[in-house]
Amino acid sequence: MRTPAATLALAALLALPAPAAAQGYGQRFGAIIGGATLSDISDYYNSTDSRWGFTGGLMVGMNHGRTATSLEALYVQKGAEDLGIDYIEIPFTFGAAVPISQGAARFRFYGGVAVAFKVSCDGNDVICDDVNGTEFSLPFGMQIARVAGDKFFGLDIRYGLPLSDALDSIDAANRPWYFRLFFGKALGT
Repeated sequence: MRTPAATLALAALLALPAPAAAQGYGQRFGAIIGGATLSDISDYYNSTDSRWGFTGGLMVGMNHGRTATSLEALYVQKGAEDLGIDYIEIPFTFGAAVPISQGAARFRFYGGVAVAFKVSCDGNDVICDDVNGTEFSLPFGMQIARVAGDKFFGLDIRYGLPLSDALDSIDAANRPWYFRLFFGKALGT
């Protein structure tokens, strides 16, 4: 479903002319990235209600022609409405990067691996004691970035497919969606 605001933002992102210097072959980049998460816990017996949360952190990466890799360090809020679990998450992603709009923007599909370390838990003390300290997932998503000289900004939408359970005693996994903006710059220029 399209919203008028999202359509206008995408049109504005693509309409502005600029060179693609920040996204060239072999170019290293760094960015700040942040936004919202929407998470629930599969098969969690107390609640299936979703939790809106925050995510933010840093991203570094390198372009390799029509592919790109990135490494992120993030603070992420996951869990469910009555069980908030906060993590430091380290995702490594790789994927196809396609120039669009005469190189003034790039579209990227990606996948990867991530490890997350529990920072805090807000909920029933007994249940919080049962939360695993480490979580593994397969992040996959898409990005669209507007390039302006050696700087870029864009939108990222990602899902984290769980590989491990959030709790020790039951098979229940975090299922987070990430909706983020990023602002960055080419490094070494």
